[in-house]
Amino acid sequence: MLIEMTSPVFKERGKRRPPIRFKEGLNVVLGKEDGENSIGKSSALLAIDFVFGGDTYLKSDGVKHIGPHTIFFTFRFDGKEYCFARNTVSPDEIHHCSRGYELMGAVWSKREFTDWLKEKYAIDFPGLSFRETVSSFFRVYGKENLDERRPPKGLPGGGMQKSIEVLVKLFNRYGDVETYNVRLEEQKKKLAAFREARKYRFVPDLVGGKTQYEDNIAQIRSLQEQLDNLISEQTAGPTEKDIEKSRMKEQLQAAKLRVETELQSKQRRLELLKMSLEYGLYPTEADLSALQEFFPAVNLRKLYEVERYHKKLAAILDEQFATERQAVEIEIPLLQSYAQELKKQITDLGFVGNFSKEFLDRHSEIKGQIDALRKQNEAYLTLTELQDGRRRADEMLKRSIEDILGDIERTLNDKMKEFNDSLFSESRKAPHIRFREYNSYEFETPDDTGTGSNYKGMVVYDLAMLYLTALPAIAHDSLILKNIGDGAVNGIMKIYAASKKQVFIAFDKQAAYKPNTQKILSDNMVLKLSDGNCELYGQSWNKEVADNETEDEL
Repeated sequence: MLIEMTSPVFKERGKRRPPIRFKEGLNVVLGKEDGENSIGKSSALLAIDFVFGGDTYLKSDGVKHIGPHTIFFTFRFDGKEYCFARNTVSPDEIHHCSRGYELMGAVWSKREFTDWLKEKYAIDFPGLSFRETVSSFFRVYGKENLDERRPPKGLPGGGMQKSIEVLVKLFNRYGDVETYNVRLEEQKKKLAAFREARKYRFVPDLVGGKTQYEDNIAQIRSLQEQLDNLISEQTAGPTEKDIEKSRMKEQLQAAKLRVETELQSKQRRLELLKMSLEYGLYPTEADLSALQEFFPAVNLRKLYEVERYHKKLAAILDEQFATERQAVEIEIPLLQSYAQELKKQITDLGFVGNFSKEFLDRHSEIKGQIDALRKQNEAYLTLTELQDGRRRADEMLKRSIEDILGDIERTLNDKMKEFNDSLFSESRKAPHIRFREYNSYEFETPDDTGTGSNYKGMVVYDLAMLYLTALPAIAHDSLILKNIGDGAVNGIMKIYAASKKQVFIAFDKQAAYKPNTQKILSDNMVLKLSDGNCELYGQSWNKEVADNETEDEL
């Protein structure tokens, strides 16, 4: 649990405040009897949220007016203390400290730190985020979780379904639906992969739905009749096997002709390469001497210089010719082997019917149309099967969640009724949650929609969650408790004080409540704030300063 928090900016009458020491159960930040605001009650709770990994404190008045600063804090688990420092300039870094808050060099990311807290608080449940859990129940002015009509609403932007998911995970029931979640995700991936294959034409692109599917079946019947009539017109009455063998033989013969043509081309190329390498491409010295006989005035020196360049070039060409000859000599045996293999396949087919090219072309055309339509229908059936699979997986997941929510609903409502009954001497209707479906809920106190009843319902809901789940702590700002009737607050204080888990509250106007409540507040006070340089930061910025007042006078 959190046992200490301190910062150089926490001051009282110009001096640094001693570390704020926390304890098991209720921890009270106590304000003034007159309910004075802007003395740092909410900022103190936000600072506690900050040491639990929250970020709302970074936008608080304290950071705005005081500027960058570090908060040092200590957690204790299993009798061992762990000290840390977190600065408002680099809030994603949590530094390890000695007991005297000297930096030790080791640094965790915020994610590493909150994962560590999740493990230490024994809430390392599947799919559960420490921050989305704790933040939902640290209800402080400045955080967007103060909707008293929808207490399960947690993180900003999170709808009902997200709130319900957190609830299921916090009750450690997510594992019960994880199998259905995995199955649904797998079906979604299969469907997405199929649609991607359609996009790139790896499978036929569907023209329509069921209507097109039935039209395709009718067209396949018509084409099959045409194909049967075409075959029956042949005097020999060929079978489909005979036709296929004839088509295959024609394809093999065409392939053999292409291979033999390429083989001849390679052989001619090899002969040319051999000639080039054997005879060369440049004149000899005898050739140049003979040239002088016919042209006595020719500049032989110049010719020799040119020929020296030609010889260098010819040497390069010789090397290239040799490399190409080597490649061609490798290709020729491969082509010869392929040609022999094609010839053998043609021989193995034996005699096939003497079908005209027109017949084979028409047969191939109709057969191709039938095959295309069948593939299109197969693609439609595959898509339908994948969509049905996703729908079934989704329905199973929803039913599973709804069953779990039914259990949670009964457990929560029973606990909220127990707490609500303890608040009043006479019977009062308790707050009630009802899950309409897997992704929506209603929260209300039947026949009582007043502001005080709604805020009381929020507090009772949080307390029920604290007692029923592994939720490690809750925090309630004074503005929540101010909206609740005095009688209910007296009862709520007793529940706070009985908690073994940490409860952080901000409170003021304590004299207005019963002596028992005042005693609970006094016994559990960890921080006392007031005006006159006794605010959290030792100063207030909501009051105008006269020109003749100095900063020391504040």
